[in-house]
Amino acid sequence: MGLFGRKRRRVEPYQLWSDDAERWEAFLARGADPTAERNLEVSVSFVKEDGARSAAKALAASGAAGQLVPPSHGVEEWGILLVRQDVALVPDVLRETIDVGEQIAADHGGEYEGWTAFYTPNEKKAWGVELLDGV
Repeated sequence: MGLFGRKRRRVEPYQLWSDDAERWEAFLARGADPTAERNLEVSVSFVKEDGARSAAKALAASGAAGQLVPPSHGVEEWGILLVRQDVALVPDVLRETIDVGEQIAADHGGEYEGWTAFYTPNEKKAWGVELLDGV
């Protein structure tokens, strides 16, 4: 699990955690447009299945979209992916989504692991990446 032993602090100007702010800035530096709609996932891990399942139920009851991820491929932990589709990756959206993931983790014995956002086809095209249909 990722955060034990790490010191975390909120940083200006958006009150993101310092590691999340660095990641967001790197995402922008690679050509991401923060106003473009994209998918965002926040990952929370759980040592115990019952914590993951209760988190999944709470997430569903709140109306948030997510996935319960059982252990597989050598990963022994359970996971929850909090999924936001077609959102602009502006700091407020990112911070609020991370905060929901952290609250789910705190309430159900899990740990916030981080976030992932996907580049848009136009952003990939700017890198010279050839997009293939069906891939």
